[in-house]
Amino acid sequence: MSSDITFKNEEQEVKFNLRVAALITTNDKILLQKSDKDKYYSLIGGRVKYFEDSKYSLVREINEEIGLKINVQDLKLNSVVENFFIHNKTKYHELLFIYEINNIKDLVNTKEIKTLDKDNVKNIWFLKKEINDLDIRPSIVKEILNNKNIKHYILREY
Repeated sequence: MSSDITFKNEEQEVKFNLRVAALITTNDKILLQKSDKDKYYSLIGGRVKYFEDSKYSLVREINEEIGLKINVQDLKLNSVVENFFIHNKTKYHELLFIYEINNIKDLVNTKEIKTLDKDNVKNIWFLKKEINDLDIRPSIVKEILNNKNIKHYILREY
């Protein structure tokens, strides 16, 4: 049994996820992730495990995925998103905490960063002005780049 906080109801083809994601930016760039099997980009992150708080989960996910060691104090809550969407014929109800991490200097000199725990996923720096032409999920990412105060969103993408 996985220790991720996720529940699936097979009969109704619905799934609940508790997730965290990082809005990693530096100057005029944002770091996005893309799986070879998907047509869209997303933020680095993952599922929260039982008895983890959202900040610790994100620190763990970033370290697992790109090897970057972040301090919990470096995370600033940007948004809480109640996200409803369909992926591979399954309806999702997701609670997503998005944290900002600004001015990452360690990895910004490379265009693409290898994902350590998955061979089919890449992490790419984009200029912020380029993201309007990208398919990013959740779609609210384009808006939250400019959040000055924490915001709560309810996003229904089906």
